[in-house]
Amino acid sequence: MRGPAPEALCRNGALVLGSWEGIPGKANLIDVHRPYHYPLPRFLRTTRIKEWQAVQAGDPDTFIFAVLYDAKYLSMASVDIWDRAGKRKAGFRQTFPGRRFSFPASLEKSEIGIKAGHRELSISVDMGSGSMKLRASNNPRKAPAASFDLDLTFDLREESSSAFSVCLPLGLNRAMYSTKILMPCGGSIEIDGERRTFKEEKALGILDDHKGYYPYHLHYDWVTGSGVEPSGRRIGFNLTDNQVKDQRRYNENRLWIGSAIHSLPPIRITRPYGHAAPWVIQDTEGMVDLIFHPEVPHDITMRLGLADVDYIGPFGRFEGSLRSSSGEKIDASRLYGMGEDKNLRL
Repeated sequence: MRGPAPEALCRNGALVLGSWEGIPGKANLIDVHRPYHYPLPRFLRTTRIKEWQAVQAGDPDTFIFAVLYDAKYLSMASVDIWDRAGKRKAGFRQTFPGRRFSFPASLEKSEIGIKAGHRELSISVDMGSGSMKLRASNNPRKAPAASFDLDLTFDLREESSSAFSVCLPLGLNRAMYSTKILMPCGGSIEIDGERRTFKEEKALGILDDHKGYYPYHLHYDWVTGSGVEPSGRRIGFNLTDNQVKDQRRYNENRLWIGSAIHSLPPIRITRPYGHAAPWVIQDTEGMVDLIFHPEVPHDITMRLGLADVDYIGPFGRFEGSLRSSSGEKIDASRLYGMGEDKNLRL
């Protein structure tokens, strides 16, 4: 990674490629000139940018994944809560035709969300006050869906959180952008009347703010995990094998150790016995050697004619190790998270 993030990811119509600590001023991919072979008006360029904000959060007893997703032709709001101790699941998923959300070019101050009937989900970020909030609820009138209320606050202050950003090439003048932030969180969750509290000394969250000129057929493999060591030190990682060109030079593979962020090499994810069996995640330099054990499925399948969604994203635990650029070896058995095998035609 090189220095602080730039003020804008597109300058005079050209992309600024690279990876940085911190958050860019503007993730303005829409301003790039000729992202395809021919000039396109702005509204058509907009239709090809996929955008989302996703939050993973958890403590030793609970894992949460919430996402607001805009593929322009289709939008989705989704919350999944996995009670690891009680082995039960709650949440909702709702899709909408066309655009539903308006994602800002800057993370400085934003609020995105939906309220639809008995369902609600919002993600609000305020860098000035150093906080992010995740609120979600589902109070159905009839069983069997579980009712829940979720209210979490994340500490975005510089002394508490660690952020990195990337702008990586996808071909021609197209790129993907992502900011990922590891931070402590606190708050509460109530499922079917049972309330539990998240304590900052044990709970962590990761925000993914994401935009990309992905191809019509999007595919990537991804795993992420986090946890708190007995000493109180926060650990997290992000590992992706995607459609970025020249992944040895450009990737978003990172390891958080406390407040430090370490770059990792390109990786491969294999599933020798299928998606429900252990996944193998390795590099060729001895820095990543993980096994991901899926515990609960989190799948989406849609057949929409010209658009298809095949998404497999289980939650689960890890074993193995990660090694930092300084040589420190991290035991992954304390970490929990999720994996994705995402295939979209949109």
